[in-house]
Amino acid sequence: MNTDSRNWGWAMSQTAIVCTTLLALVSGCGETSVPEQYSGPPSVSGTVTIDQVALAEITVSFENSEGGPFQAVTDAAGNYVFESGESTPPLGKYLVRITDPAGAEPASDDAARSALPARYNSKPELVVDVLAGENSIDFPLLSATEEDGEESF
Repeated sequence: MNTDSRNWGWAMSQTAIVCTTLLALVSGCGETSVPEQYSGPPSVSGTVTIDQVALAEITVSFENSEGGPFQAVTDAAGNYVFESGESTPPLGKYLVRITDPAGAEPASDDAARSALPARYNSKPELVVDVLAGENSIDFPLLSATEEDGEESF
């Protein structure tokens, strides 16, 4: 056997090993392992405050052209949670409105809620992205500024 035949045979065996290894790697890449917490619909929760004061019984609405509004109401600590299922906003970008329900009486210790600036409700500027998995989206609101045409608190 001459040297060229042995080198050719060796090169072919090396090529076969490389191809087999690549095939094994590629076939393993086809399987996806999605953690359980990301396999279902997204979850959305957070806290609403104004000037670092928690806002209770405030409505948080996520709106976009494809659906909604999706609404949640804050608890006494200012926390909101979109319940799982149809009330949870699906993945996407949303305009957020934060409103005080009509006719709600402001709590005596929560004067800040009595005048939410228009930039949070009638002229909303807040935009959020709902992503896969857990979404903790807090809204640390600020009271009116001179730009709003209202006096600051």
